[in-house]
Amino acid sequence: MKRRSTYTKGHNHGFKHCRRRRILSVKHMMVLSTVLILSFIFVCSSFADAHNDNEKYYTSVYIEKDQTLWDISGSYCSVEYSDRMEYIEEVKQLNHLTSDEIHSGNYLIVPYYDVKPL
Repeated sequence: MKRRSTYTKGHNHGFKHCRRRRILSVKHMMVLSTVLILSFIFVCSSFADAHNDNEKYYTSVYIEKDQTLWDISGSYCSVEYSDRMEYIEEVKQLNHLTSDEIHSGNYLIVPYYDVKPL
């Protein structure tokens, strides 16, 4: 009967233990990655759904003295627009403006988003 040395037996046991730890570590990383990806997808879809609950409306705005399109966009522009310049371009198009110049005492039609009524 052959006897294994203690060194070899301990060495093999250590190798198997390290390999098992590595496999568990890889499995944990895969599970964690999957959870993170699914969480990201859920958050993004929730964010998109929140925007879909808003409906576009239009209102008339009286132009005050020294008021600019930039000022108006600060009051009515929302996350549905990529930036305030996109909003200003839509206001100009709605009101048939060829420049950014507006005059006090006039009215502008401006879009805005609000939650859909139930």
